Amino acid sequence: MANIRTLCLLFILVDLQICLCVAQSVCSPVHFGWKCRLSCKCKLGDECDSSGKCKQGCPDESYGLGCLFDTTSIYDSHGKSYTGSVNKTKDGNQCLPWTNLRIVHIGYGSDNFPDGIVPGPYCRNPKDPKYGNYFSGPFCYVLKENQFTHEMCNLTKKECPDYLYGDGCYRECHCKNISELCEKSLGTCKSGCAPGWTGFSCENKCKTDRYGIECTESCGKCKNESCHHETGQCLEGCEAGFAGEFCKIRCMTGTYGEDCHKMCGKCLNKENCSYTDGICPNGCEDGYYGIQCNKRCPRGTYGRDCAFSCLNCHNRGFCHPNTGECEGGCIAGFTGPGCTQVCERGSYGENCSQTCGFCREHSCDTYTGHCVGGCEKGYEGTHCNQVEKPIVTIGASLIGGAIAGAIVSVVVILILIVVLLYRRRRFKKVLQVSRDQNGAGEQSFSPFTNRLKEMKENLLDTGHETERLLKKSPSIESCPLEQADNQINENQEPIYANVDMKNLSSPVKLKDLEEYIIVKKMIDSDGFKKEYGDLPGGLMALCRVALKPENKPKNRYNNIFAYDHSRVVLDPHPNDPQSDYVNASYIDGYNSPKAYIASQGPNKAMLVDFWRMVWQQKVCKIVMLTNLVETCKKKCEQYWPDEGSREFGEVTVEMLDTAEYTDYTIRSFRISALKFSRIIKQFHFTSWSDHGAPASPTPLLNFRRKVQQYSVDNSSPVLVHCSAGIGRTGTYIALDYLLKQAKAEEKVDVPQCVQTLRSNRVNMIQNWEQYVFVYEALLEAIQAGETTIPCSVLIDTYEEICTLTPGKSTTPLEDQFEILQKTCPILDPEDCKAALLAENISKNRFRNILPADRCRPLLYTQVEGYNDYINAVFLPGYTQRDAYIVTQMPLPNTVADFWRMLYDYSSDTVVMLNEFDRNDRSCALYWPEEYGYSVEYGPLSIELLFSSEADTNITVRTFKLSHHLKGEDKAVKQFQFNSWPDFKSVPNSTTAFIKLLDAVQEWTKQNGKGPVTVHCMNSASKSGLYCAVSLQLERMRVDHEVDIYQTVKQLRINRPQFIEDMEQYRFCYQMALTHQDRQ
Repeated sequence: MANIRTLCLLFILVDLQICLCVAQSVCSPVHFGWKCRLSCKCKLGDECDSSGKCKQGCPDESYGLGCLFDTTSIYDSHGKSYTGSVNKTKDGNQCLPWTNLRIVHIGYGSDNFPDGIVPGPYCRNPKDPKYGNYFSGPFCYVLKENQFTHEMCNLTKKECPDYLYGDGCYRECHCKNISELCEKSLGTCKSGCAPGWTGFSCENKCKTDRYGIECTESCGKCKNESCHHETGQCLEGCEAGFAGEFCKIRCMTGTYGEDCHKMCGKCLNKENCSYTDGICPNGCEDGYYGIQCNKRCPRGTYGRDCAFSCLNCHNRGFCHPNTGECEGGCIAGFTGPGCTQVCERGSYGENCSQTCGFCREHSCDTYTGHCVGGCEKGYEGTHCNQVEKPIVTIGASLIGGAIAGAIVSVVVILILIVVLLYRRRRFKKVLQVSRDQNGAGEQSFSPFTNRLKEMKENLLDTGHETERLLKKSPSIESCPLEQADNQINENQEPIYANVDMKNLSSPVKLKDLEEYIIVKKMIDSDGFKKEYGDLPGGLMALCRVALKPENKPKNRYNNIFAYDHSRVVLDPHPNDPQSDYVNASYIDGYNSPKAYIASQGPNKAMLVDFWRMVWQQKVCKIVMLTNLVETCKKKCEQYWPDEGSREFGEVTVEMLDTAEYTDYTIRSFRISALKFSRIIKQFHFTSWSDHGAPASPTPLLNFRRKVQQYSVDNSSPVLVHCSAGIGRTGTYIALDYLLKQAKAEEKVDVPQCVQTLRSNRVNMIQNWEQYVFVYEALLEAIQAGETTIPCSVLIDTYEEICTLTPGKSTTPLEDQFEILQKTCPILDPEDCKAALLAENISKNRFRNILPADRCRPLLYTQVEGYNDYINAVFLPGYTQRDAYIVTQMPLPNTVADFWRMLYDYSSDTVVMLNEFDRNDRSCALYWPEEYGYSVEYGPLSIELLFSSEADTNITVRTFKLSHHLKGEDKAVKQFQFNSWPDFKSVPNSTTAFIKLLDAVQEWTKQNGKGPVTVHCMNSASKSGLYCAVSLQLERMRVDHEVDIYQTVKQLRINRPQFIEDMEQYRFCYQMALTHQDRQ
């Protein structure tokens, strides 16, 4: 490569050619060599390149590699490589330049000199142009007493500089202890060879398939069978079927290919595909074909290998590719789920839904219904369904007409009676409240309701109360404030539906829940959409009180009311008997009547009534699921004081305490009324937007655990509210209800639960995405079980989960990690669009570790030639959102991005966990090593202020980060951890790791403002362990509990590659135990 400079110094000793090529590594401008241990001494303090060559040459007193050799000395046996500036012989005579014509005539040219340059008047020992041998030492030609002759120079043999050895000092030491000075002549090391090097003098790199100490480690499944000889990293990626930095992790179940990027197809019986090429061993599930089973059956086919046709389907042969069921019904002449059954005798048409006429022998064409064998006696027509017209006399006709007329009259009267009775009953149950169609305040009703006016005089009792409500009730308008929390499908009639609806029930055993979800999610979640669509929607009971004019201001939205039968009835004010309304409803829990109160978020008109309800219902827990303002729209009035106390009617609310966490806040209040007081807690979940469902169930499940942990001695209802009190509120209540059902019955029945909720409050769980989320959250909670451990029993619990139980081959801890692996999220390419842009591909160290767009930091400081991308992700702490930024070790082309990120996000703490290999061309030394020396990237400059290695395990550096255009200076402290070899999964010592965490915590406590930036080589293998341990120790300090499972689960949402093996997972527990022992 053009920017890789190679210095090859050639010399021959007994026909042996020795070549030293020092490849470029990313060192500071004044360092070079392996681990950048050699300091060049260039002319005028100039820089040297990676091979030690000085751009301006050497000063007169030195020469050679990095100008490290004394010009009066030689370092090989005959001085063959001498290129110094001594210009006099031992007798003091002045040397002639080697360009002298007499010397040129002898035959000396550039090829004869060690540096390939014909020198001036200096001592040299060039190769003899005639015989190819060398003199005993450097010499030069002189004019002595007008005689042309040569004389030896007075140069002494000297020992090699530090870290160099051998004849000529062109070989570097590669000792295990990098500060050790190897033996100067042979290069032997007392500490042995460094990882990646072998041989008597540690001069040989490991073979292409080996690495590490004494080359004992085998490379993983690297592409081209080559890994880094020192670290074992596969820099070109992995072979198909393997992943990870070292390509030793076999693809997880369901994935295959290079770096395990590809997902298995639909293999038969849910078997795993080949982890190398994705081939399904025993064929495909019904509905798929191809060797990888990733192709859906073509239109008109279905089943195993798509071998069956469904051409009898009504919709041009479109059927379900798995079952063959015709979704649009059958063409004429066929019936059955797959439309494979010919119509039975006596039926015809689409789905065989029509009955043949009076055909002879009851046989008709199954397609057209024509009676091919003719009609029975007395019938005519192609379908034999017309009665033959009889020929009768006039008298007979009149008599027949009279009889027929009488019969028809009786039938009509009976029909009218039935219709009137039916409508009388229906109008008691059905109330049509439609939208305002003309914008002038008038109400419009469905055609069926309008006919009430035409028929009311003929009905004795048509529900006068309903008619009165219809005249007085407001039209239901779409609320301009919120769409997701209150919008009703305009295609559904917002009516009171029949209360005596069918009972929906679909119980699922817990052991079958995962498979049930997988099946329902097939074909774009159509199964769940249908299940949700079958639920009753709209108003299902009377809400006369809510529709009263005086209560209209208390309803946040004009289509969300509290039902009369389930509303919370307040004790009215003495002088106002109509003051008992609040938009809140009792909701039955699992085997617990009125376990919840589902309320809208208070508006201004409801603030006093909200606290009256809390006081009168003896509420001790409030679960709030909305933010006060979302997408610039008011969702809820703040009904508590930030500090001190505030009066709401007769109730005084005093703020006692606030505890903030990443996804929620817990507030404690003292409420007082009538000389009595009590303590209540508000649990405020802040990470759920007003559209759809949370991105992951993990934060909400952690939040629910907090709510459950706060236990009180009374049986008062839990008050739950969002903005409208139906979408997010219904989702949370359903999840809580169903988890209790799961614990008691070992099964869950989601449809029945939602039906129960909706019978007490309109449209609880507002869309199918929230409905699916309930299932997903149930599955995650059930699979994980209870993983939170109080610190008081940590030691006993850890011993218990590490102990094998009889009859099992794995410990509970191993089972826990297996579930964690099984449920690890997978990022789709669609999630990482920025990382996969052509302009950003080269900025990713590894192609399988990419940031999702939703959690990557965008860079704002402008530097020419750079965009807003860096391979980094935000991570939450326990009490702070975006507490960490995790990134990779900077590449040469991303150093500027690294410092831009630190500046843009005020990150003044950097934790470096990887070793720095100066020979690794992909690793950039991103900081200046010399005091007073600075580097610049656009408007940013970085200067080293302080460096300390007082602790052998941690190197601490302080930098000044300046923005010249803004005139800003910031201090950035870097903590480089030196006790974690790259070939090891965990640090060498828990004690050293604790010291690192303590040092970082002490610095951030005093000076930290922004997130802590953590990096290792690939931004996952070490960084994930650091963040998991740091987050867990914070949890122990705040809440005195341990939950490694949920901690890792939470972090993997943004970086799925964290905690890659069981050793790291166990280390998290060991760090918690170490921290506990210190307390």
